[in-house]
Amino acid sequence: MDRERITISVQKSVLHKIDKVIDGSKIRNRSHAFETLALEALNSQPANNAVILLGGDKALKAVPHAIDFIKKLKNAGFEHITIAVGFLGEKVKETIGDGSDLGIEISYSDKGEGSGGALAALKQKLSNTFIVYNCEDSADVDLAKLLDFHQKHRSLATAAVADLSDLQGIYVLEPGFFEIIPRGFSMLPDILEKAISLDKAIVYPIFEE
Repeated sequence: MDRERITISVQKSVLHKIDKVIDGSKIRNRSHAFETLALEALNSQPANNAVILLGGDKALKAVPHAIDFIKKLKNAGFEHITIAVGFLGEKVKETIGDGSDLGIEISYSDKGEGSGGALAALKQKLSNTFIVYNCEDSADVDLAKLLDFHQKHRSLATAAVADLSDLQGIYVLEPGFFEIIPRGFSMLPDILEKAISLDKAIVYPIFEE
């Protein structure tokens, strides 16, 4: 690989942080650290896609929660939302629409079995960091703080939940998460529980007043 030698000036405090990532294995030396961190910064893109899970027999009751969250995503700069629906999908589409009245692009998917399967069916559409919202949970969260937490911890998945017993909530996921979703029927809370046990996912607690 062609390389070019350059000379740069860096604040000592920044250099100290860069040196901390050198482990002699994955990051071999200071030059390797600069190159790795630069590539990560260039390749990282802010999350601008989201998936809303709105299936099951409670889908219509959860529509108001979904609309509120869509508005939150719009205000946070998100550009596109995919709503995963089930057997009440047509009624959900009639109620929410294509997003034109909300100022955001909305599409629908009725593929996959269970929340995990519904997400797996969207693999080709989600190539960057994205958010998943399970409308069974109405817990509120500051999206900017959640995304910042996820980015700082460099986790495959971050689950923002109010109840640690079932892991229903709002998730920030990396495309690599698709690799741990099993084929066929699966539920996201179960997948996340296993991912947490394998240190591939972390929890962001939501404290409700």
